[in-house]
Amino acid sequence: MKRLCAMVLAVALVTAGTLAAQTTSGVLNTLEVQRLVAAGAPAAHVALSSHYMALAETFAAQAARFDALARVPSGAPNHPVTMGVNARHVSQAQAAMALSERAREMAAYHQFLSIGAPAAPPVDRATFDGGFAARTPTASELRAATAAARTAADHHVLEEYYMTENARSAADAKAHAAMANNFRVSGQRRGSELAAMHCDRLAKQAREAAKEAGAAAALHRQLADIG
Repeated sequence: MKRLCAMVLAVALVTAGTLAAQTTSGVLNTLEVQRLVAAGAPAAHVALSSHYMALAETFAAQAARFDALARVPSGAPNHPVTMGVNARHVSQAQAAMALSERAREMAAYHQFLSIGAPAAPPVDRATFDGGFAARTPTASELRAATAAARTAADHHVLEEYYMTENARSAADAKAHAAMANNFRVSGQRRGSELAAMHCDRLAKQAREAAKEAGAAAALHRQLADIG
């Protein structure tokens, strides 16, 4: 559980600041990762190994950045807020470095598999091979993957992707609806209704996204059965 929490923290930090860099760094998108995992061929394992090495380097760079921030001297060393910020940066650096080590384990694991050598699966294999920390596919990448889908395995990969998006959007809708309700019952009249209306709009958009993703998942499930 602690390891998973560290993963969630670090990946949020990394994707917030380095998403553009990942596009050209060798980090695959979630669809590509899932497709390669499903293929299980030597060439697929080579590609996955490269993907995880790129992830490891991304996390290591993020760890170095947070470590540098933690070492920046402040003008008020005894100030509790300053100390809290430094401690947070230290924690963020440690979490990102732990992720870098996990990704390197995954890279080595798939490298062994690519040559047919026996390899014990890392503890976090299912999480990483499920697409953890991979890029979100762009609209053009999704269109290309849909157009190229020919086999049942191809459609199952797309089905899984859209099922994940459906669950994520549904959770977002629930969270925004709860925030809207909190604003309305907070008793703070000034601006609270406008904030609630804004959350209502976000909840509606998320519900629509969940509905579209659910429909897309159902379609690819049917196509997989046909194929």
